[in-house]
Amino acid sequence: MTGEQGIFILAAGRLPLGRYGGSLAGEGAVGLGLTAIQGLLADPVLPQPGKVIWGMARSHTQGMNPARTLALKAGLPSDASAFTVNMACGSGLQALILAAQDLRDGAPRPILAGGSEAMSDTPHLMPGLRWGFRMGHRILPDVMHQDGLRCPVTGLLMGETIERLAAKRGISRADADAWAADSHRRAAEADFGPETLPHPKLGQDECIRPGTTAEGLSRLDPVFLAGGQVTAGNASALSDGASALLLARGDQLGDARPLARILGWAEAGVDPMDMGEAPVPAVRRLLAARGLTIADIALWELNEAFSAQVLVCQRQLGLPPERLNTAGGAVALGHPIGATGARIVTTLVHQLRAQGGGLGVATLGIGGGLGLALLVETL
Repeated sequence: MTGEQGIFILAAGRLPLGRYGGSLAGEGAVGLGLTAIQGLLADPVLPQPGKVIWGMARSHTQGMNPARTLALKAGLPSDASAFTVNMACGSGLQALILAAQDLRDGAPRPILAGGSEAMSDTPHLMPGLRWGFRMGHRILPDVMHQDGLRCPVTGLLMGETIERLAAKRGISRADADAWAADSHRRAAEADFGPETLPHPKLGQDECIRPGTTAEGLSRLDPVFLAGGQVTAGNASALSDGASALLLARGDQLGDARPLARILGWAEAGVDPMDMGEAPVPAVRRLLAARGLTIADIALWELNEAFSAQVLVCQRQLGLPPERLNTAGGAVALGHPIGATGARIVTTLVHQLRAQGGGLGVATLGIGGGLGLALLVETL
């Protein structure tokens, strides 16, 4: 396969995802990313990357250009280039797309792409402190809240936009709770061994709650809107994590055997109020460009930022539920923002291989009204 052209995924792994304030708290996004990269590159068969493209949506306190820090601390040579991507929830997936584009355009060496997020460690800020205060109270903005959960265009929290989208598209609270319970069931039953990289403080995903039921979830109070449907139980868990993938062209494989081939990608934009359904036009563009239909795709990974949001997209696209998030999703596993795009591709590749191969699509919605989708084929 060495001479075969295309963009290949040579390795894909992720750390166990830690709950908010849990076992990985205090590690920092750079620390988590470094552990993931070192774990992935421990395989001596893999060629050395010449570049790192890394997603991180909350880089405050993590130093300038964390991707460069990761590259050097991971032992890559000083001539290895690196840059950090902040596309909110799409950061990790956009890092993979940029790596694929770079390789397609002639990058001389393989590229390491992925993302990390330490949501437990995001700081509070004190604007204005630089020039001093004479008197009075001051607000300490929460980076998590201001730069991650609230849309600066609409002024609404992400969950508030989902409440409006769910009402617009006819998704009920019962529908969302049922999906969330099934996400926990699927995640509890899944075998994540092939995709999991070691971390000394955590051996398995920390957010999954086996035994979760729709009935139990129905007793939780809505978070964003009185009488609404988004609760702590049917929304993605805040979490800490990292995921890394090594990409290469066919002429750069050496002795490594690829896991999958990247066949294409697409992006789309919608009204920020409808940000949750942005995967719909992204997926449609992706499939149309390749002459494919929904039925041609063996497995789908659609980030579960909110259960209602997944159902909006699933129904509009007509995705078979039995092929969608077969190992659960972010409602059960967690959604470490900058890492999630890479995590869903990692899970997709390993789940596809476990069932015998085929085509798979990873997609997600992004605050501000953006969507990304990536098409892979396992080998």
